[in-house]
Amino acid sequence: MLDPHSEMTDVIEHAADRRRVAEGILADLDLVHKWERFGRPVLVGAFAYDLLVDPDIDMEIYCPDLRIEHGFQVLSECVLNHRVTKARFSNELAGRDKALYWQLRYRENDEAEWRIDMWSAHENYELPRGEHIVEPMRASLTPESREAILELKELRGLDSSLQCPSIDLYRAVLDDDVRTAEDLRTWLESHETGKLSDWRPKGKVQPSAPADADKPRR
Repeated sequence: MLDPHSEMTDVIEHAADRRRVAEGILADLDLVHKWERFGRPVLVGAFAYDLLVDPDIDMEIYCPDLRIEHGFQVLSECVLNHRVTKARFSNELAGRDKALYWQLRYRENDEAEWRIDMWSAHENYELPRGEHIVEPMRASLTPESREAILELKELRGLDSSLQCPSIDLYRAVLDDDVRTAEDLRTWLESHETGKLSDWRPKGKVQPSAPADADKPRR
């Protein structure tokens, strides 16, 4: 018989391992410091919530003087690292995101390639910001909801019927008490997904941890 506590430990430990790897990648590239010359970098997404399953890191950079050449300077320095395998740029200022998109691919070892997605925007950016959901997410997560999200993320990688953006998976778990793969399939049938949104969890805020308990943070 499977031990539920052991299963919970597995997904939590896996996420913690992923975060340690991600922190090492950020340090190796000195990525935050590189962007700080041009704006205010903020780590967002699963890394910021301690919900890492996939090898992805997300960053937003808010710039007082948004310039394409600044992003290319960051990328040109990063690609000198032998672990960086690809770099990409897309000008989305006229698109729905109203920002500049940058991507790096980083080969952490012979098997794992990480994707680092970065969006740079003007500091007065008016569309939904990932940074605005970080603290509400961290305040709303409980050990039980964190375990549910991590387990569903693991299953999502194995089952095409569960495919959805992570932000929608978080909505399902935190707002609508989705806990199983079948729950999520049913939820996806009745909810629109994949939209730019200023959603924030509406669940009960959890008591704050001691000030230094969850460092390092971006």
